[in-house]
Amino acid sequence: MTPPRARVTLLFLFGMALFAPSMAMGAGDPLQERLDFSHASFRLPDHIRDTLSPPRWLPEGERFVYWSMVDPYRETWVLVDAQRKTQQPLLSPDALRTQLTVLLGKPPKLSGFMPFTLTPDAQGIAFSVQGQAFTLGLTDRRVVALAPTDPVALSFIPGNALSPDGKAVAEQREAGFAVVDAQGKTRVERTGTEDNAWRVPESPWSPQGRFLAVWREDTQGMHRLPVVDYSTPLEKVTWAPYSKTGTPLMRAELHLVTVESGQVVAVPRAETEGYEWFAGWRPDGREAFVLRLSRDGKRLDLMAVDAMTGKSRRVLREERPETFVGALDFALEGWSRQVKPLPDNQHFLWMSERDGWRHVYLYDYSGKLVRQVTRGPFPVHAVLGVAPKGDTAFVLASAEREAPYDRLLYRVAMTGGDLKLLSPEPGVHRVVMSPSTRYFVDGHSTRTQPRVWDVASTDGRATFRYAKADASALAAFHYTPPEPLTVKAADGTTPLYGVLYKPWDFDPKKRYPVLDIIYAGPFTTVVPWGYAGSVESFIAHSMAQLGFIVMVLDARGTPGRSKAFQDVNYGRVGQTEIPDHVTALKQAGASRPYMDLERVGIHGHSWGGYFALRGMLTAPEFFKAGYAGAPGALTEEALINEPNMGLLAENAAGYAAGSNEALAGKLQGALKMMHGTSDVNASLSTTMRMAQALVRANKHFDLLIMPGEGHSPNGPEGRYYLDDVRRFFLRELGEPK
Repeated sequence: MTPPRARVTLLFLFGMALFAPSMAMGAGDPLQERLDFSHASFRLPDHIRDTLSPPRWLPEGERFVYWSMVDPYRETWVLVDAQRKTQQPLLSPDALRTQLTVLLGKPPKLSGFMPFTLTPDAQGIAFSVQGQAFTLGLTDRRVVALAPTDPVALSFIPGNALSPDGKAVAEQREAGFAVVDAQGKTRVERTGTEDNAWRVPESPWSPQGRFLAVWREDTQGMHRLPVVDYSTPLEKVTWAPYSKTGTPLMRAELHLVTVESGQVVAVPRAETEGYEWFAGWRPDGREAFVLRLSRDGKRLDLMAVDAMTGKSRRVLREERPETFVGALDFALEGWSRQVKPLPDNQHFLWMSERDGWRHVYLYDYSGKLVRQVTRGPFPVHAVLGVAPKGDTAFVLASAEREAPYDRLLYRVAMTGGDLKLLSPEPGVHRVVMSPSTRYFVDGHSTRTQPRVWDVASTDGRATFRYAKADASALAAFHYTPPEPLTVKAADGTTPLYGVLYKPWDFDPKKRYPVLDIIYAGPFTTVVPWGYAGSVESFIAHSMAQLGFIVMVLDARGTPGRSKAFQDVNYGRVGQTEIPDHVTALKQAGASRPYMDLERVGIHGHSWGGYFALRGMLTAPEFFKAGYAGAPGALTEEALINEPNMGLLAENAAGYAAGSNEALAGKLQGALKMMHGTSDVNASLSTTMRMAQALVRANKHFDLLIMPGEGHSPNGPEGRYYLDDVRRFFLRELGEPK
């Protein structure tokens, strides 16, 4: 059973679990060979070598360490000096393998993604290989095995958190937790039950390591999903807590632990249902921050909690009665960017869309607004750093009018004013600031350029390129980046952006069937702006290799632009998205005669499954075939739906209008659905109710039930599902003509 807090990171998002080993396939079958090539094309990211582990800046010296996956330092750690513009491996790849082989007793298995941390004294790095933790000294370059009970070693276990001084670790112990010191002594321990468990949040320690924040999560009043194990004649049923629209939510209660004394203080819960996140500490460690979002997403409170007494006070409230302040994208990662304490211990930065765009605001801890720091017709996505003096902020924003989805680094004075662009190259930038904010690591790519990694200075001096992704293996798949697509939305005015994927052997004289790979959820974007792209873009590229022209589009109602752009479908999810997609395909086809708009299909998974059904039922003359994988519904997870729709009792008409079941009689084309019986993200009941509605409407459809599979089938089952999608559209839409 997936705990509710862990499950929310998966809700209705097409998981990367589908990147699983291929099944062994027979040779000599032309169709199978096409399916194999399509699947290999789906797995393109597996063939790109890149330095994906986040670099770690040392506290002094403008130096950082990164794990390299490209030549000449492939599979080892490299030390970069930003000032001198030099880099050198801490150990050669052979030397690292040799030392690890001696310590492990066998050759190590090194992965492309190697999480690591600095040691508490910053004189080395700590990492884990095959369940064993090690340190590597920056000076002596020796690999040393850590005892399994060492707090640093324990910190590599998922759910655990190392104290700032490295002398203690907060351990997640099934439904409980414990604080264990370097001598192995348990300083604090609490046990829980499956339906009333303790959970250690991200970054739970106060800056000085005196206090620890821990959640107590009560799921006893929640609805339960039945998960049936069909693997034996005697079925077994387990129950997963799940908050459906209108049903009780999990009740979370924050506790603050004083490690020295062992005192555990409960923070009083909010009076009304909602969602809470632990958002960090004041620099002096006296107060902890909690974000509280109302159930309908319309109200967000910042609470400050006294670390000794647990007494809380409201610092500020962000409220939007006509729409939402936060929804699923806020729950997944937006909360972590919401508040940024400043070094003076007197002020903090706050994100808000109150003027129609996401911007940065300066507050003091009494809740007084000092000023708006950034402003203009563009969104700021995150504050990435603050200068030690607190006079300058560094933000990730989309402030270039011609590139509304590029994410670039800017500098802005805390007194406000114009932004200063620090990363002029187009595309999507992954930035890690140095502690001094004088330098930053900048990993950036575009659709046509694989990621490169630069070290740049915030005063505009020349950059230093220390690595670049190796995408040369993609030549074997004849990979060509997608064609950019700009169209008008169904309103006739709003620009929408997407891409078109084509077969590797594309012939403009032919007429190709068309596919719309859709997600359209009001909490994420799927159009690729970097080189690797999104899961939807991987699916689109792989389907194109079977002989389709494939579109990926971000319609109105998706995030990343203005608040008005996203609010188009507020309270009306399911009513605006398909018209935008149909309009986009018609505009694209009007100037591309090779797109056969008499043979158009639609496919999506999870929330995309909902919209694949939506397309077949609201545009039945246009979409001739649709495949809906693990489709959701407006009656499913409360956090998925209620912030974007309002509460069911307050918007019954909107929920009814967004129901696919009510439109079952509209079906005309070929439809197939897939669902795993162990799905606890989009429950199996959504597909069962849709099937029942189709039967009652005397509409024929195909159904694939995958016993024991969760939301995103993986392994051989994942390949089976993807091949089923491929075979379906080849059968229903045919070949290029």
